[in-house]
Amino acid sequence: MPSATDIRPAGTHRLTPHDACRSYVLRDEVETNVPRRGHLGSLGVHNWARGHLVELYIALGGTPLSLHYRELLARGPHEDDTVPEHLPVGCEVTARLRTDDGQVITVVSRTESAPYGPRGDHWQLTVDGEIPVDDDPRLDGVGTHPPSLPFLGVLVRLHLRRIAAPATAR
Repeated sequence: MPSATDIRPAGTHRLTPHDACRSYVLRDEVETNVPRRGHLGSLGVHNWARGHLVELYIALGGTPLSLHYRELLARGPHEDDTVPEHLPVGCEVTARLRTDDGQVITVVSRTESAPYGPRGDHWQLTVDGEIPVDDDPRLDGVGTHPPSLPFLGVLVRLHLRRIAAPATAR
């Protein structure tokens, strides 16, 4: 069975200034709850959410299907259960695409921040409900802060190759 090192593309750990300044646009066919294009004065978090699906498409190919953005809210530490959740503590982006072989992939990226996030500063990635795990902890789907969006696409591609590798070795 190949290790993660065998399937890891060379040069994937490099960041460029371009990684932080991309503007992402969604196709008209994509189901979404955020605007398809950014404009002057639009929310940066919507561009970040759109970037999830665009970068997954760049890394995996296929057909982008949907994108859903959700604000995560919580109660204050001393508020009881009768108080509605009202403090913004992070966000969750769910992106779905169909690969060229017809498989539908669902990727959820969830970011929480201190002081009110249930886990403090925390980021988690799931691919079809599974958190990617690698021998190299830098390639795991859990961290303090999210990776760049291009690298998130690489993490998903590596995870899908890892889980497909045992099936093809049989």
